[in-house]
Amino acid sequence: MKPHIAASPWLLLLTGLLLGACAQQPVTDGERVERQLLSHSLLIDAGDQPVLALPQRTLRITEQRLYQVSRLDARDQLIDQTQEYQTLPWGNRAVAVHAGELDTELHTDQDGILRLNLLHDDFINLDYDNLRALQLSVTAEDGTRAEHTLLVGRELRGKLHEAVSLIYHSLEQDEVDEWARRVHRLAELGLQEESEQLENMLILLTSGDPQLQADFIQALEERE
Repeated sequence: MKPHIAASPWLLLLTGLLLGACAQQPVTDGERVERQLLSHSLLIDAGDQPVLALPQRTLRITEQRLYQVSRLDARDQLIDQTQEYQTLPWGNRAVAVHAGELDTELHTDQDGILRLNLLHDDFINLDYDNLRALQLSVTAEDGTRAEHTLLVGRELRGKLHEAVSLIYHSLEQDEVDEWARRVHRLAELGLQEESEQLENMLILLTSGDPQLQADFIQALEERE
């Protein structure tokens, strides 16, 4: 019967280092690595709901590339071949938007995020009654293209007209009760973000007139 010899921890460590070095296979003198692009695509992720129920929608756009990576030895003989998949954000890039008779261009942030808002200045002159869909598209330098369509719900179309009036029509000739009504009505329409933005803007604008600001805050509280 052969005696059992316990493996030295130093021997195990050395073996692990050697195996790790073999697995990584660094490029040595005379070797070279070639990368061949197999496919290139763009993806517009607009969430699970194809129909817009609110004026805002956050989209994430990514770029995918699939490479074939070949490792050649000093005699140009193939020793290894793998595939490498790369996903990058479509950061600080243009997104074309077609909405009714409007064609405009928006831009993603550095993380490839686009925040779409139909109550933004770019869209407030649209014929909302006849706005059925938004077509978004992105195009890379090599012609690779992706498109996505978002439908505009009937209920939202009805809200957009009123919301534009509540947000953008002049406030200068109105009393504080009308200001409070606008803020409250936006919230009733389910446009909480716009309601809060209008309220904050009016509080900021009245910061130089404490009495007017106090009257506005009181008018808001009376409508709660």
